[in-house]
Amino acid sequence: MNKLSVMTVTGKVSASSLGLVLPHEHAFIELRNLVPAPHTISGKVLAREKVNMSNIGRLQRNPYAVLDNAVLEDEKIMEWEILQFKKAGGTTFVDLTLRDIGRDPVLLARLSRALDIKVIAGCGYYIKASHPPDMDDKTIEGIAAELLHEIKHGIDGTNIKAGVIGEIGTSEIIYPNEKKTLIAAAITQKETGLGLHVHTDLWATNGYEVVKILTEHGAAPEKICINHIDVDIKLDYIKDLLNKGVYVEFDNFGKEFYSDKRHRSVLKGLFARDIERVRAIKELINHGFLTRILLSNDICLKTCLHSYGGWGYDHMITNIMPMMEDEGFTTEQIETLMVHNPAAFLDDGKD
Repeated sequence: MNKLSVMTVTGKVSASSLGLVLPHEHAFIELRNLVPAPHTISGKVLAREKVNMSNIGRLQRNPYAVLDNAVLEDEKIMEWEILQFKKAGGTTFVDLTLRDIGRDPVLLARLSRALDIKVIAGCGYYIKASHPPDMDDKTIEGIAAELLHEIKHGIDGTNIKAGVIGEIGTSEIIYPNEKKTLIAAAITQKETGLGLHVHTDLWATNGYEVVKILTEHGAAPEKICINHIDVDIKLDYIKDLLNKGVYVEFDNFGKEFYSDKRHRSVLKGLFARDIERVRAIKELINHGFLTRILLSNDICLKTCLHSYGGWGYDHMITNIMPMMEDEGFTTEQIETLMVHNPAAFLDDGKD
């Protein structure tokens, strides 16, 4: 009998029951407060628009030019969007939206029941820009106690429990309060056995420092995942991380943005293309790292959804798996990447 080792928003399930997994997504999220205000009149006018066909092209160059793009909140739209993932064959959806950027465990549980899919919720603190006003006053021990409460008892006064840690936020430099949250997450990981996702700046190489902090404070390398290494693909950096025994996550599939110097605020330049992501993964597999890679879309913008002209949550199954086949991936390799790896990462290892 399979042990129940993964906590979903509706209860514990076995890791072997997860099926095709998206290990890093957002069903509901609120990022508008993290977007720097534009300085020009035209920029301010554009920021107040709703996402529509007249500005969707501009949002491929500067996704945060329209603030409406930075929030996912319509329950009916999100239910339909995640249904497309289920129809394509997906079964498990990991939602890493944290406090202060729109986390809503009740909505996640409702989605899970309405669609009959497994949803796993995260816990912790995101980047410094999203921290609450009293963050300076919080202690490492206090933050760890918060995380443990959300894992063992429930999130935000509910009995809906977190089943993964993160995505813990780090910025271009790791600020003192971000380091504090990393250490608390490491303590929590050691006690619970849960997987631990860490958001890293898309163009930095902070993974070295992150892994050092986490492992020095007791986190198991095989339960750490360094996110967002597929925007500016640096293969030597990625291999270095993998040689430390951690997971890396290619989680920007569907995002092929280019933000030129006129538009740099949240984003700082070029995103890799999906084909480049797939070819990098193939090279990493050829170097023996097949079992340490996670794949997802990290949808956090309206323009990533079908409803607004994007590829949707089913993109990995509908488009990327065929692309991997075209690039010579075997069926077994794809199954390892999409089924077995996330199951091993999410399994808490407990009876």
